[in-house]
Amino acid sequence: MKNKIYLDRNKTTYKGNLHLHTTWSDGSLPADQVVEAFKAKGYHFISLSDHEVYTRTTEFNGEDFITLPGMERGGLNLVADKDPGYHFGVLDDPTVEPEQKRFEHLQTFPTPIPWEGDHSPQDLIDKMRAHGNLVVFNHPEWHLTRFEDMVKYDGFFAIEIYNHATEWSTSSSYGAAYWDHALQNGKRVFGTAADDSHEHNPNWNIPEYGGGWVQVQADALTPASIVSNLKEGRFYSSSGPEIYDLRVEDGQLAIECSPCKFIMFKAFPLRGPFVGNFENGEPLTFASMTIEEDMQYIRVECVDFEGKVAWSNPVFVADLLQEGE
Repeated sequence: MKNKIYLDRNKTTYKGNLHLHTTWSDGSLPADQVVEAFKAKGYHFISLSDHEVYTRTTEFNGEDFITLPGMERGGLNLVADKDPGYHFGVLDDPTVEPEQKRFEHLQTFPTPIPWEGDHSPQDLIDKMRAHGNLVVFNHPEWHLTRFEDMVKYDGFFAIEIYNHATEWSTSSSYGAAYWDHALQNGKRVFGTAADDSHEHNPNWNIPEYGGGWVQVQADALTPASIVSNLKEGRFYSSSGPEIYDLRVEDGQLAIECSPCKFIMFKAFPLRGPFVGNFENGEPLTFASMTIEEDMQYIRVECVDFEGKVAWSNPVFVADLLQEGE
């Protein structure tokens, strides 16, 4: 079995949000104020992902902060025997040569309600990719997406597994069950966390800004470097804890993290261990497990004492068993 480093404690990481809204769609703040709100919380990059409006800004970019072009597309389906709805995060991929012209700044699109033909979810995914974009399957639990519908779609690189706005507003934020279902059905997809922030009210007990993010390991704070490492899964997602290191050495998967209550290894089809100092309640900052060759994938969840979670991306065991690099 190969040794492999997935997240390296010695490499730089950048904090970002791939899902938020401004007054270009249904957000309450203009783009410049949204940028300042996230910069104040220590973010390095965001995507101004407004509904059906593509954004491509450079005026907010600097040495310590950038914006990534993108938008959110989707619709609600009123046809009873079809998937009840979808939203897709659309993120410009500067590392590819698109089949069709890239979208322009503030280019607008119709919302398909209900969809059929060219407005089907799969056709929409294919079209977004043809124009040089990555696609994220956003908040499936909020949509009550059917598991059987999700696995029939192809071409999205990640599933939004935590959505902060739907957590505090409708308690429908977690998409990890959809993620596992997709992984168990052979899809190699990553998991993202995001704010999905729309409103700004400093008097709210649970603010929309800064509740969910991705932490990307990259060589530089540039769109190409950030997106390239997102595509390779060199990031983790979080609503609180930090993951410092994730690697396989001598058949052991080991993780280092900020102090947590417990660490769960989510493995399939064989169950992974649930690790915690249950007798004395001392926090954990390290855990490891033995990898079995019969396992399909392993992902790790680090849960802190407030119930907040950091999610690693999957380790695909077959990759570790292949000969050569």
